[in-house]
Amino acid sequence: MAGAQSLTRMPSRATEAAVPAPVTWRAPLLPARDLISLPPLPQQKAAPAQSANAPLQVATGRPLVKAAPIAQWTRVPGGYVARLRVSSEGAEGLRLRIELGTVPGAFELRAQGPASSVIEAMTIDPLLGNTHWTPWTEGSTQTLEIFSRVEPSASALAITNVSHFTDSPLTAKAAASECTISTQCTTGDATIDAAMATRKKSVVKMVFAHDSGGQFLCTGTLVNTPLFPAPFLLTANHCIGTVTAAASLSTWWFYESPACDLVTGNAPGLVQVGGGAQLVFTNFNVDSTLLRMNNPAPAGAVFSSWDSSRIAKGSPIVSLSHPHGDTSRVALGSVVNEFRVDQWPYDMYAVTFTKGIPEAGSSGSGLFVMNDTGTLDLAGIFTGVTTDNSADGLSCTDLNEYGLYDRFEVFEPEIDQYINGAPITDDAPNRVQDYAGIALDPAGNDMPLNLRTSDLVYANKRIDYAGDIDVYRFIVSANATPVHIYTTGTSDTVGTLMDPAGTEIAASDDENSSSTNMGMTHTLDAGTYYVGVGHWDPHATGAYSLVLSTATTPAQPNYTDLWWNSPAGSESGWGININHQGDILFATLFTYDSTGAPLWLVLARGDKQPDGSYTGAIYTTTGPAFNAVPWNTSNVVATQVGTMTLRFAGNSTGTLTYTYNGITVTKQIIREVFGTQPTCTFTTGDRSTATNYQDLWWFGAAESGWGVNVTQQGDVLFATLFDYDANGHATWFVLAHADKTGPGTYSGDLFTTTGPVFNASPWTPIVATKVGTMTFAFSSGNAGTLTYTVNGILVTKSIQRETFSSPTTQCQ
Repeated sequence: MAGAQSLTRMPSRATEAAVPAPVTWRAPLLPARDLISLPPLPQQKAAPAQSANAPLQVATGRPLVKAAPIAQWTRVPGGYVARLRVSSEGAEGLRLRIELGTVPGAFELRAQGPASSVIEAMTIDPLLGNTHWTPWTEGSTQTLEIFSRVEPSASALAITNVSHFTDSPLTAKAAASECTISTQCTTGDATIDAAMATRKKSVVKMVFAHDSGGQFLCTGTLVNTPLFPAPFLLTANHCIGTVTAAASLSTWWFYESPACDLVTGNAPGLVQVGGGAQLVFTNFNVDSTLLRMNNPAPAGAVFSSWDSSRIAKGSPIVSLSHPHGDTSRVALGSVVNEFRVDQWPYDMYAVTFTKGIPEAGSSGSGLFVMNDTGTLDLAGIFTGVTTDNSADGLSCTDLNEYGLYDRFEVFEPEIDQYINGAPITDDAPNRVQDYAGIALDPAGNDMPLNLRTSDLVYANKRIDYAGDIDVYRFIVSANATPVHIYTTGTSDTVGTLMDPAGTEIAASDDENSSSTNMGMTHTLDAGTYYVGVGHWDPHATGAYSLVLSTATTPAQPNYTDLWWNSPAGSESGWGININHQGDILFATLFTYDSTGAPLWLVLARGDKQPDGSYTGAIYTTTGPAFNAVPWNTSNVVATQVGTMTLRFAGNSTGTLTYTYNGITVTKQIIREVFGTQPTCTFTTGDRSTATNYQDLWWFGAAESGWGVNVTQQGDVLFATLFDYDANGHATWFVLAHADKTGPGTYSGDLFTTTGPVFNASPWTPIVATKVGTMTFAFSSGNAGTLTYTVNGILVTKSIQRETFSSPTTQCQ
């Protein structure tokens, strides 16, 4: 049921904070004790180029084998002080992880590097968690002063990890590509320049830790809310999506080149604000996160305006970010389309750029549109770039790619109650962290799924308001448990499966093409998990029921694979592709006729028999030439020529028996192995995020009569294309080895073969002749493009998985 669409705008507002006095030591004359001294990092191989579709790593975590307690405290006026030094040889900078034991209250922390006159400060508040990270300081040594009004015990504080930075955020060093444009430069448009002069004061460079202690960079935007001056930041879920990552946040403000043409030297206005943040709300499905900093925004910062209306195609946009962690840069472009990208269930804005580009480190930055008052409003969050032309994606030399931005139109209703300070009563918690205060009910909904005698059903639930996300907890107590999660009802739902920290494991829009209910099947190890359910329309409401089940996979093995004669290699040159869905097999046998020419026979439907075998009629076909345009399905004529039975002795061995024009052939068969074999299982879930493409593919019913079988092992594809020659006779081509050349892309040489007649005994060698090349470019787990050449004739076809029964097959 759709609700009324509410489009909201919030104006920009400058901070009212005064410039603070410089931080000074409480006990400057007290010597600092050397607590930790680490040798240089082990020499590593050169790191690969980092993607614009991920946070930019700038430091390596060095977990301590044994925690280093801060045990020595000295009485000073007003309380107690501990002063200490930590060093990691060769580091450009340091951050330290501090774990709390039993503490008497909050602590003041001050930190300084050896070559800096600036003392950074933050508060360690036990009410905000037991893990805290110090601010960043430059150099290989960090001096700490920690003050408590009450004398702490020797076990109150301990350092457990040292983050060793390999890069300094203080010095502009032209890390961003040469085609990026400093925010000190003019864009050539006076209106944009004036708006940018204000909006760049909303943009922050963010550093945060992952569990290992590695430190990463992204970009965020300070946004205005009805709770002003509460310091809310927007960034990407793939940057910060957990409570622990949020707690580690430190931010840099006003990180800008001194002048347009000066790309080296210091950023004179730089201010660091440490102390972490609270994870207010995050959603993988729209790759967005709302944070609330634990400390105020600095003097001079501007709270950005925003607009939650949908951006029209063709609208000009402005991007402001810190590519490669460098000083702030501007890029100009326009929204040209909306794309559904791989595992994300919502369409994203696709942007082409005319000046400047975002890069690694730009993740989480804002997409801004000009309003009628000459102000830049935030309207989207940067997720990444397409990689249609190369694995590197958008670059100064390849502008024929798109920047991808998630729609604030979707995310704003989800965060509305938090930025308005008006919590909404709901029928389910809205966030993973909301379960922290909800006790387990082992005899009720928290009984492990694998121990239940019936499905766990949350019946008659509702998306109660625009942006409502309902989160449910469930438990699995045995490893390798297949779990099927889906909704029922008339609402168009989207879902997210999350781990105990709230990190996405899988996401789903529609489980299949005939339903708008989300659904996914995943094999889980023992643990606690969460499921989030929302409406695909960000402004809609409606009813649904959530079902969680472990009874999802048939007991029988799945035989989808390329099979050949046993023992392996004994009769190279023929084979049979088997596709297994439900209790039906579809098989294509590629072999040779009495003249040695290619022959393929199709088992269009092999039904499972009471004894476990599969039997059906086999056919030969004639049809249009492989390059016929248009394809005329009425020219495809199938003739029954016999029967086929497949009987399996186990998961990997079987017997093939078929009769062709009165001649009976029996072969012992095994799966053909040429790489790392996947595991193929049955699924009723959405396969759009699959990255293994082993299956039967076709154009669709409009070109019924030809198809291509894909077998994938590791990063190598083997494919057989069954089609027709210029005279309409059935023929087949083989892609014996296709290497992965980019994301979802595989290419190799294409061959035709001649060989002994199908019933030859003994089998004699075949002759393979190269006739061209073949390339698969998969745009998702369900769709792609097949391009091939045969003797100079180019053919390009859109392809999709062929579905002929349920459940279908997914290999991984």
